[in-house]
Amino acid sequence: MAKAEGRVLLPPTVEPVKYDIKLKPDLVNFTFDGSEKIRLDIQEATDEIALHVKEIAIKNHTIVLKAGSTEVKPEAVTYSIKDATVTFKFEEMLPVGEAELELEFFGLLNDQMAGFYRSGYKDITGASKIMASTQFESLDARRAFPCWDEPGRKAVFGLTLVVDTGLTALSNMPEKHRCYLDGGAKMEVAFMDSPKMSTYLLAFIVGEFDFIQAQTSHGVLVRVFAPPGRSKDGQFPLEVAVKALDGYDDYFGLPYPLPKLDMIAIPEFAAGAMENWGLVTYREVDLLIAEGASRKQMQRVCIVVTHELAHQWFGNLVTMNWWDDLWLNEGFASWCENYMAHEIFPDFAMWDQFTSDTQAAAMRLDSLRSSHPIQVPIKHAEEVEEVFDAISYCKGASVIKMAHAYLGADAFRSGLQAYMQKHKYSNTETSDLWAAWSTASGCKVNELMASWTEQMGYPLVTVKSFNGSEVELEQSWFLADGSEVKKEEEKIWKIPIICKGQKPVLMEAKTQKISVPKSDFLLINAGRQVPMRVLYSDETYSQLATAIQKGQLSVSDKAGLVLDSFALAKSGHLGADKVFKLIASFRSERNFIVWDAISQALTGFDTVLMAGVSDPTYAAFKAFVSKLIADAAKEVGWEKKASDGHLDGLLRETLINMQSKYSVDPEAMAEAKRRFDAFMAGDASLLPDDIKEPVFKMALKSGGKKEYQALRNLQAKATTNIERKHVYVTIGHTADIALKKDVLDWVVSGDIKIQDFFYPMGSVAASSKEAAALTWDYYKSHFDRIWSMCKTASPSLMDAMISLSARGFSTAEAAAEVEQFYKEHPLKQNQRTISQLLEGIRTNAAFLNRILKTPVIEESFWKSL
Repeated sequence: MAKAEGRVLLPPTVEPVKYDIKLKPDLVNFTFDGSEKIRLDIQEATDEIALHVKEIAIKNHTIVLKAGSTEVKPEAVTYSIKDATVTFKFEEMLPVGEAELELEFFGLLNDQMAGFYRSGYKDITGASKIMASTQFESLDARRAFPCWDEPGRKAVFGLTLVVDTGLTALSNMPEKHRCYLDGGAKMEVAFMDSPKMSTYLLAFIVGEFDFIQAQTSHGVLVRVFAPPGRSKDGQFPLEVAVKALDGYDDYFGLPYPLPKLDMIAIPEFAAGAMENWGLVTYREVDLLIAEGASRKQMQRVCIVVTHELAHQWFGNLVTMNWWDDLWLNEGFASWCENYMAHEIFPDFAMWDQFTSDTQAAAMRLDSLRSSHPIQVPIKHAEEVEEVFDAISYCKGASVIKMAHAYLGADAFRSGLQAYMQKHKYSNTETSDLWAAWSTASGCKVNELMASWTEQMGYPLVTVKSFNGSEVELEQSWFLADGSEVKKEEEKIWKIPIICKGQKPVLMEAKTQKISVPKSDFLLINAGRQVPMRVLYSDETYSQLATAIQKGQLSVSDKAGLVLDSFALAKSGHLGADKVFKLIASFRSERNFIVWDAISQALTGFDTVLMAGVSDPTYAAFKAFVSKLIADAAKEVGWEKKASDGHLDGLLRETLINMQSKYSVDPEAMAEAKRRFDAFMAGDASLLPDDIKEPVFKMALKSGGKKEYQALRNLQAKATTNIERKHVYVTIGHTADIALKKDVLDWVVSGDIKIQDFFYPMGSVAASSKEAAALTWDYYKSHFDRIWSMCKTASPSLMDAMISLSARGFSTAEAAAEVEQFYKEHPLKQNQRTISQLLEGIRTNAAFLNRILKTPVIEESFWKSL
C-alpha cells in the first residue's frame, strides 16, 4: 500500500496477543525490576523476534520462547540504540502458530516525565515523598517493558505490581486480587485483563492519594485521585466526568466499555493530560479546582476532562493505525471537548469561543509556509512528536466543525456511530471515517475533505463583486507574510460557502458566482463554520460596520471579523489603520468573546510596534488601547457581581489583563497596588484567582525589589501548582532589569520543575523590548544547561523554550541571528518549531515594514480614533 511505503516498523511476522507483566518499583533507589510473558501469534516462519526497548536491560539468561512442548533460547541478543529495538536470533526457524515469550528485565524510574517515571509530592504532614507514574504516548511504553510499541499492534494487557504496603497502586482496570508479601512489608496487586488496546494506552501508578467517587447514570464508577489532603478539589472534575461519560455513551451509540474510570493529578507532567484507557492522567492545574478558582481555570479543567473522555472512544476504542492519522485522535477529541462542554454548560458558549480560541490557533499556525497538512506522512515514529500541534488538534477540530455544518447534525452523528460500531477494538485510517460519513449523508465526503486534510494551509476568499443577490468569489492560498503564491503553488479547496438563510453552497473552482439571500449587508462564512479568511470590498466593509452598530452580527461573526482583519493587515491585504478603526468601533462592546479577539489582535500589533516604531508612536498606541478599554473596564469593575454569568467573569479577567499590559490610567495602577498589598498582608478577599495574574504584573511593573521578593516568597510557600503558576507567568514583569536577570537564573537553577520552567522565561521575554533581548542572550549563553535539563523529556518542553526565548522578535536581523544559532546548535526533533519561529519573526518584520507606510505612524491618526 502506497500510504505505508517507507514506514519503519517491526517485522509483521510476529504479533503480540497478550502481555502478562509484573513490575516491582523501588521508590528509594529509583529503579524497577520486571518480568513478562507475551503470548504470540507467529504468522510467518522466522528465526528472529524483534521488539522495542529503550533504557531497559534485559536479563539474557531469562529469555525463553515456548511453542507447544518445546522451549528454545535465542543464540544471540542484539540491541539497536538508534532504532530502540532488541532482536532475538534463534538457531532454527520458529513455526507458524501460537508461542509464548518469557523474559526478565531491569529499568530506571527516570525524572523526565516519560516512560515509567518518578515525581515528587508532599504527603499529609508536608514531608517530601516520591511517587511513580507512566506516560507512554507516543513512544515510551518501550521505556517500561519490551513490547511492540506501535499503535496498530493491539493486544490484551495483564498487569501485576509489587509495591510497599500502604501505597495505592492503580492501572487501567480494577484490581483482580491483592496479597501481602515479605511479612506484610510488600503488597502484590494484580489487575483484571484490559481490552485489546495499543501499548501507548497502558498506564500504572504507585503513590499516596486521596480520592472521591461517584457513579454515572449508566453504572460506571468514576474516581478522582488527588494528592493527600486535596480530594475536595476533585469535586468539579468528577461532576463533569460523570455527565460527560453518559453523554458520550448516548452520542456515540456505544457504552463506555470499561467497568471504571479513574482520573488522577500527577505532580510532574509534561502535557496537559493523557487519555490512558480507564486511568486518565493530568497535570494538577488541569484537573483539580480549589475553592475560589477562576472561571478561566474551571473552563480549562472542563474542556481537558471532556477532551480526554472523548478519547475513551476516539483513540482508545477505535485507534489510528499509524501516527500519520494522529489527527483522527486529537482533532476529534478537540471537537468533542467543545461539544460536550456545551452540552454540560451551555452558558460557557463554547461554540462561540471556538472562533477566538481553537479555530484562531489553527489559522495562526496554518498560515505559515512551514505548516504541514493535517494528514502528514510519518516514516519514523519519532517524527510524530513534531505534529502534536495546533494543526492536528485545532485545525483537525475546525475541519470537523465544518463537516458537521455541511453534512448536517443527523448524518454527521449517524456516520460516527456506524464508524464506531464497525471498527471498535481495532485500527482505522482517515478514509474509513470518510466512507462512514459518505454512506450516512449521500455526499462524496472524501472529495470534500481531502483538500482540507491532505494539503496544508487554508483559503482566502475575496469578494470580487456583489450586486445584492449574487456574489462573485475568488479563492487563493492565504499566507501570513503576504508572499506571492507562484503558479505551481496554487491550491484549490472545496469550500462550503455559508450565508444566513440558505444551505451551504460548495465552491469548487478558483472563481465562482453564488446566489445569496437579499440583505443590507454581505456576510460570507456566517457562524465561522469554515477555517478561511474573507476579504471584502470597501463598500461591503462599510455595510458590515453598519450591521455591527445595529447589532445584526452574531458574537462569533464579530470576533471572526476582527481576527480576519488583523490577519489581512499582517499579510498586506488591508491597511493597519483600517483595522484600528474597526477595533475602535467596538468601544461599546461588552461580550467576552469579541474582546478576546480584540485582545489577540492588539497583542499581535503590540509585538511589532514595541519592536520597531518610534517611542512616541508606541506610546500613542498604548494610550489608544488604554482609552479603548476604559469604559468597559469601569463598567465591569474589579469585583465579582451577583449577576455575573460565566462570560462576565472571563470579560473582567480579560479587561484587567489588558489594563496590566497597556493602561496608563493611574487609578488602575493604584487599585492594583491596593489589592496586592492587602493580599500580601493576608487579606485574600481582595484578590480572587480571576485577577491575580494581572494584579501581580501591575504591582511588579510599578514596584521594585519588595514586590518581587514578596512573589518569590509566595511561590516558595505555595501548596498547589496553580498558585505557583500565577507567580511563574508574571514574575518577569518586574521593572528592574537586574531582577529580570534573577528570574532567568531561577529558570536554570533546578528549583522549578521542568514541566513549568519555561513559564518564567516567557514572562521575562514578554515584558519589554529590552527584556526580550536579555532573554535571548541569556538563552544562548545557557543553552547547554537548558538542553541538558530536557533533552530526554518530551520534545514539547524544548519547543516551548525555543518559542519563548525569541518571543517578540520582529526584524530580519533577529531572524538571521536566530537561524545562525540553530545552525550551530541543531535540534533534530525540534526542527519544525524552529522553522515556524523563523518564519514568524520574518512575517512580523514584513508586517512592521507595512505598518511604517500607513498613517499609523502619524500622531494625527491616533487623535482621530
